[in-house]
Amino acid sequence: MRKAISVAGLLAACVGASVGVSSVRPAPLKAVEVYERKCSSCHGKEGELLGRNFEKKYASDSELREVVESMPGAIGMRPQELDTMIAYVRAISRGEPFLVWTERKGDILEGEVSPGRATVRAQVGRTSLKVERPTPNRWRVELPKGIQPGAVEIIAQSGKVRTTLRLKDSPYSHTR
Repeated sequence: MRKAISVAGLLAACVGASVGVSSVRPAPLKAVEVYERKCSSCHGKEGELLGRNFEKKYASDSELREVVESMPGAIGMRPQELDTMIAYVRAISRGEPFLVWTERKGDILEGEVSPGRATVRAQVGRTSLKVERPTPNRWRVELPKGIQPGAVEIIAQSGKVRTTLRLKDSPYSHTR
């Protein structure tokens, strides 16, 4: 009986783990594209007019959210879209590269990076994946056979500053 219970528990854990890995999804918003279209005229192309440490002006995440939500470019955004934009503002504020996974087309993952001059790498474990850059702010990675998006890490580096996005954790960097 004890063996049957432990086998059942192991099976449940494996099913739960596979559901978790396959449930990763792209972000609900192309944050860099939306920012350029709706926000850059006031705040600069890559947020240079927001200034470093912008987020530190606000005592809490909820205050930062209220400020971003009140901006004209954020009008009509759903909460999940706002979360993505707030993460982008955090990256700008910290002077760090921002990464967001925006689409999956079969075995192709696509996303954005800011600043556009940042280098982008992708890997699964210690294996490097080829990264294409169709435009300065876009990246594209083809998944090897049998690899799920949750196993992929995307790394952006601008100067000496590096950001790592683990798709199993979030579709965008700077969640907190």
